[in-house]
Amino acid sequence: MSAEDKMSPKLYQDIASDMRTKIEVKDRKYHLHTYKQCFLGTDAIKYMIDEGFAESVEDAEELGEQLVKAGEIYHVTKDHTLRNKDYFYYFKQDIPFHGAKPQGDSKSSGSWTKIFQGLGKDWGHHTGQYHQPSIASALADGGLSPEVEETLKKLEISPLDKYNTQLLENVHPLKWNSPDGKDKYNLVVIGGGVGGLVSAAGSAGVGAKVALIEANLLGGDCLNVGCVPSKAILKSAKIAHQLAKAKEYGIVAGEVKVDFGKVMERLRRLRASIAHHDSAERFAGLGVDVFLGHGKFINKNQIEVNGKTLTFHRAVVATGGSPNVPKIPGIGKIPVYTNLQIFNLTKLPEVIGVIGTGPIGCELAQAFARFGAKVHMFLRGDSILRKEEEDARKIVMGNMEKDGIVFHKWIKYKEVELLEEADEKAGKPFPSIKICLEQDGKQLPIVVNAIIVAAGRKPNVHTAGLEKAGIQYDPKKGVIVNDHLQTTNPHVYACGDCASKYQFTHFADFMARMVIRNALFFGSGKVSSLLIPWATYTDPEVAHVGEYEHDLKARNVAFDVYKREFKEVDRSIVDSDTLGFVKILTVAKKDKILGATIVGSHAGDMISELTLAMQSNTGLGKLASVIHPYPTAAEAIRQCGDLYNKTKLSKTVARVLRNLLAFRRS
Repeated sequence: MSAEDKMSPKLYQDIASDMRTKIEVKDRKYHLHTYKQCFLGTDAIKYMIDEGFAESVEDAEELGEQLVKAGEIYHVTKDHTLRNKDYFYYFKQDIPFHGAKPQGDSKSSGSWTKIFQGLGKDWGHHTGQYHQPSIASALADGGLSPEVEETLKKLEISPLDKYNTQLLENVHPLKWNSPDGKDKYNLVVIGGGVGGLVSAAGSAGVGAKVALIEANLLGGDCLNVGCVPSKAILKSAKIAHQLAKAKEYGIVAGEVKVDFGKVMERLRRLRASIAHHDSAERFAGLGVDVFLGHGKFINKNQIEVNGKTLTFHRAVVATGGSPNVPKIPGIGKIPVYTNLQIFNLTKLPEVIGVIGTGPIGCELAQAFARFGAKVHMFLRGDSILRKEEEDARKIVMGNMEKDGIVFHKWIKYKEVELLEEADEKAGKPFPSIKICLEQDGKQLPIVVNAIIVAAGRKPNVHTAGLEKAGIQYDPKKGVIVNDHLQTTNPHVYACGDCASKYQFTHFADFMARMVIRNALFFGSGKVSSLLIPWATYTDPEVAHVGEYEHDLKARNVAFDVYKREFKEVDRSIVDSDTLGFVKILTVAKKDKILGATIVGSHAGDMISELTLAMQSNTGLGKLASVIHPYPTAAEAIRQCGDLYNKTKLSKTVARVLRNLLAFRRS
């Protein structure tokens, strides 16, 4: 076969087409899974040799690899190229249908791309509402069908530029042909956030027949309105802050100007660039039946979606959570920004009020302050990040005050009132809103242009028909699960924000991994055995794992504290980045680590070393013997180990060593 022939797609098509008529294609079972209309690798290799396409097994396997690359044949789980083994393979026309965009979708009116083509990059700007929480007013231009308008209102993705169009094409195609859903599934997953995606992909990867149901955006909060977009703007805010301080490093950078529109455009571009990882097409390609629609249990072993009934052996509830909006009089009449809407902004509000002092509220408050907004934070007590250690909270709060954030302490919310509507034509893109507070028995009115609400989250448990499946839940705490993540319906499991007080992406990931083992393979993993680190990405960051001091004191547990401040660490000194510390708690008079808190620029990256030590039962004394590169901030961890080892040097031992050394000098 000539090199020219090897490059011919038509030749690959002809070989595959002829092969399909001459080898056995049928349903085949491997363990408990049936693969429909597939063939054996050994049969394909024999065909290529017999028909003269190859002279040896090696030649045939090389040709088979080219057929796989050309998309003419596929291993059933896409783990192998063609091999002379009894592996199962599909011809492209026999690949099971797991869902897809309609044929020719990118050129049809059934795609986001086509709908938004010709609208122009400034489409919607003249409506005066393109940056507001709802994009409903941006649809007033007309030209969109009622179905499209309704979908856009539900998804709340704005502005409608090329990056958000790319995002939507991946995580919620406008048109999607669903599989038939007739066969019984090993696993049906409701929810396409991290917990649901990991459950689906992992199960399909080991041969399970899996269905994934998502009503809104695949990727969930993390990709669309959480981790990814928030960290994108936090980076921009940090760069703005560093440039403003450049003179301290001997660098003359000139006046720092923040182009907020470009900041948010960068966010949308980066989010869109990684959206394919969570896309409907990718998961269909992994062998997962993808349904874009609202899934509801109709009984203990069936779920309905898009008019189809899916029967399951096991199911996973991974419906996530939603922002909680506190019941303040008048707030329901005001357009507020939760994490669902804040990343739609294209203009910077001049004055912002932040309701909520947890990680989300603090991160966003600091970012917007560094972009140039005047930010007010309202505290029911006297501090932020109330879960964290007091010394950590003080450092972060002090740095946020340096950024210009005004903290109003010990307040009570009385009312929220709209003073003046936004008027884009008059050069007023945001409304005027009065937040009426009470502080020390006195009235305290604060006028802002935007309100960010980050007052906690609530589990999504009301729309999946959990009652019909015999699944118990608490409206505030979420789906009730046992230590194996099993619900009150023994055939259904739950993971992620809908079933945990720890609402972290990485925890949802590991809950999902446990669900796969427990639900499908008789696993006995316990969620209580998981060690969960977390980080808040303020500047400085706060990272934690294990126990807190106040928790140990409340339980009367004896413990020791080893603390190293970054102002004592060489790398932090030369970086002029000395704010923060490493603090490690151990069992009293022992090196067993009970918990750790790190406050510093790279705390989120550094906490993993201590998490590994705790997970592997490595004592603090042993960390002192781990050589760390010099100079690094992580040396602070080793130095805490040195502090522990010094406590082992008793007065008696020290006296013996001194006498020994004196004797050797004599």
